[in-house]
Amino acid sequence: MQRLFNAIAVFLVDSPMSATAKRPMAFRAFHIIMGLIAIAAAFVILAEPGLGILTLVLILSFALLVLGVSRLARGLSHNLFSKKHRALDIIAGALSIILGLIVLADPVLGASTLVLLLAFAAMIYGITTIILGALAARLPKWSRGFLVVTGILSVIFSFVVLDAPALGALTLVVILTVSFLVNGVESIVSAF
Repeated sequence: MQRLFNAIAVFLVDSPMSATAKRPMAFRAFHIIMGLIAIAAAFVILAEPGLGILTLVLILSFALLVLGVSRLARGLSHNLFSKKHRALDIIAGALSIILGLIVLADPVLGASTLVLLLAFAAMIYGITTIILGALAARLPKWSRGFLVVTGILSVIFSFVVLDAPALGALTLVVILTVSFLVNGVESIVSAF
């Protein structure tokens, strides 16, 4: 088993002997291929934004399912926690599994959920940033002002997304596309 781990480590990681040692050819090829796939995915999402939303919905549903199974298993098997904690784990796990299945069955509901999460995350971020800017006496005035302004813009954005969910969906697609592009370029660059 140790040899398998060593082989994987050699395949994926630089040689620890030298910072200037060349990476194995398989490592380089793997990163270049993964980078090209990520960049291609970004362009596919730009061409067909619905695919980006569907991808995010599927990721959300699978994450809920995995979280649910994990919490359920922990609640059923761990004797380290009190009965209350175990019961909460079982309930949270069951709810996560049910929500994951609902999102899989109704992707439009999943997309709406993601847009609402984006809006509320922007609102919470904006409010906390405004508070931070108002209360951070040790920061220079320009920095405090900048925090307050960005917080206000974030809160405004959250209300715009709540009022126009299509803008929220577009924002999610842009975030996913930029993420794929940046990670694709980074993967290619890291191969050299």
